[in-house]
Amino acid sequence: MAKENEIIKFEDLFKEEIVERKTKTNPTERKNYGYSILVYILIMYIFATVLFLVFSQISEFKVTYTETELVLNEVSADLGGLAFIDEQSFHLYANNYANEVVSAGIYENFHVIVNIHNEYYKSLLVKSDETLRIETLEGMIQSNQIIKQWSSGIYINIYVAENQDLPDTLSADVYILTGPVTQMTNFAMSLMNFVVYAALLPFIVYFLKNDLIYDFKEAKAMKGQFTVALVIGYLYLIFGNIIANYLSRLFSSLFNLPAVEAVNQTIISNALRSNGAVLMIISAVILGPIVEELIFRKAIFGLMKSDKWALFVSTFIFGSIHLIGEGSISAALVNGTAYFVMGFVFGYIYIKNNKNIWVPITIHVISNLISVVAIMFFI
Repeated sequence: MAKENEIIKFEDLFKEEIVERKTKTNPTERKNYGYSILVYILIMYIFATVLFLVFSQISEFKVTYTETELVLNEVSADLGGLAFIDEQSFHLYANNYANEVVSAGIYENFHVIVNIHNEYYKSLLVKSDETLRIETLEGMIQSNQIIKQWSSGIYINIYVAENQDLPDTLSADVYILTGPVTQMTNFAMSLMNFVVYAALLPFIVYFLKNDLIYDFKEAKAMKGQFTVALVIGYLYLIFGNIIANYLSRLFSSLFNLPAVEAVNQTIISNALRSNGAVLMIISAVILGPIVEELIFRKAIFGLMKSDKWALFVSTFIFGSIHLIGEGSISAALVNGTAYFVMGFVFGYIYIKNNKNIWVPITIHVISNLISVVAIMFFI
């Protein structure tokens, strides 16, 4: 009777392929885990800060954006973005943003600007004769804002420049952008990210080389079981994404704050669409996943006796470092829940596979590769 009441675990579906693995002893002294974390902190924050200051002095690495360009940048990065640009400004910048934003029509002598990848704006805003549905648009931009989402469920976020003229009927909450702003180019950001990770990897590999070799031999001995572990792990990741999306919507409703792309993700997306794309691809698909898994899984779990506490700590730190650029805790929860969930999932995968680091590394690489391809060719 007891057996009949047992809950079937997901792994049981693969019980013929998965066999119990022997418990292994850690071949690396614990101090090396501490050294690798120390090096990570020194390079990721101190060295990166110095590098940023150096790059900031190079004129070729800087670009200045007007307020109108800042608005267009936000709409190009936000699938739910909406803006109003006057005729003169629109034609001044139209060619530069031709592959990123589009005019849905004219309203009170302003171009209604939306993200070019927003597949739902036409069905919601544009009539069959290519004119705007005025009542629908006003339902989006008036103070009562009876229409808050596109047909896809993506929140409508309105961006305006501080010193621009606006339609008289616009009274909904908006994001106000002040310019001009001088910042580093996307290429410079890609280069800096690449240099930091390239500097990190040799040191971390040096301190954790015994673990890497030992785990590689274990993974090689697993043969077909390794592939099964990857499939199961990636399914965990998909399930984690579903939970993250649900939590993001929940926090969005709780804080009355629309969900937008996380700052970290925006930086990556912009870099992938720039002349620094190759450097960002290497960083995001290869260097980043290896470094992050070695630090947040191998090193942190190696230092802590309790796997449960290690999972909690690694999840919290992994999520937090990806959300440093967010403006508030509420914004971090709404826009960055996925990072915390993914940190938990990768930690769980690591534990379930007898702490073999090559399993989460491979899944992390595959996941980031799919995301990069999606950003570059489909989003």
